[in-house]
Amino acid sequence: MTQTQRARAARLERIIEYRRRLTEQAQQRLAEESRAVSAAEEALDRLQQSQRELAQDLERLARALTDPAVLETGELYQRWLAQRTSEQARTLELARQREEAARDALLSQQREKRKLEKVQERWHAESSREARRQESLLLDEFALSRYCHDRREEGAS
Repeated sequence: MTQTQRARAARLERIIEYRRRLTEQAQQRLAEESRAVSAAEEALDRLQQSQRELAQDLERLARALTDPAVLETGELYQRWLAQRTSEQARTLELARQREEAARDALLSQQREKRKLEKVQERWHAESSREARRQESLLLDEFALSRYCHDRREEGAS
């Protein structure tokens, strides 16, 4: 391997290492976004459960003779829960979009890293073939030199 080839290989190795770090960062970002999606889903589930329970409670209270102020407060709370649920659903959707973007970024980083690794593998294969070719040429040269030397010695004898 020539000095230029070694320099190229070293540069490519640094680039591949950089891509590995980018891929790891993309994996971490995807994990964070996935956790955010899970948290948003759990919060939405809790809000929806609270809405269901409140609706059942208000229905029971409506059948019973209850103070209208209690029903009105319950309905206000129900509207507030509906608003919070709607906001949480939007938050969940945004979290899913960020998660999908993080997944796409990770796949892109993995593809780029793999391309560079394939280039590196090809360079190593070419370098090995060239080294074997040079070695073969050198051995052929030694064999030819030895043959010529032996022929001269036979002719001199």
